[in-house]
Amino acid sequence: MARGLVAALVLVIPLVVTSHASAQAIPPTAVSDAENLERLHRDSIRTRRVLADSVFVAGLVSIAGGGVLLVPSGDDQAWRYAGINTAIFGVVNTIVGLLALHGIAAEEATWESDEGLAARRTPEGLARARIHAALDERRESVGHAINLGLDGAYLGVAGTALLASQFGVDHPNRWLASGVAIGVQAVFLVGIDLTGLTRSQTYHRAFVESLLPTFTVTPAPNGATETHLGVGGVF
Repeated sequence: MARGLVAALVLVIPLVVTSHASAQAIPPTAVSDAENLERLHRDSIRTRRVLADSVFVAGLVSIAGGGVLLVPSGDDQAWRYAGINTAIFGVVNTIVGLLALHGIAAEEATWESDEGLAARRTPEGLARARIHAALDERRESVGHAINLGLDGAYLGVAGTALLASQFGVDHPNRWLASGVAIGVQAVFLVGIDLTGLTRSQTYHRAFVESLLPTFTVTPAPNGATETHLGVGGVF
């Protein structure tokens, strides 16, 4: 009987100690910080998806519109030139939109997985998630900045075509139609990339600020004060 009791204690005590240690490994503040980070990340993903959906839908509309413009043959085939340029931008935007949506879906699946949710309930996992989110937004910012440069080049091409149509080039209507078609697409892309750049910089700042050290002063029962340093990242 005594041996059975000792054996039971030997089995139960480690389980109790392990359970107590696991509970202490995830303080309530860590859970709250993780939930705040997850809320911010979901909001970021939501706005990124809106932009990607806009590019994808605009691409499909441009393909359809370009196909329609290919039918008329008047004005020295100016309509057809406008249709060709519109359709080309439509194909590119559709592909870009699909790739962006695929990347967003993969990021969301990883972030919302059971493993990801569990990892963010530990201090180390939470720090890694914050760093990952900040780096992801930085990559978004760089991508939109590069695209803005390309958008500026498209605007330059559109402006050049419009000017050329007014200065005695052959087939001026074709130049004019091409300039208008490219210009419309470029203005749309400038709006998308400028919005995306502003969005990514805002979220990047929010994620980086969550990595900064935080200081809190809590009164002790004896009237003294205890200073607690909380670091939201790994340095």
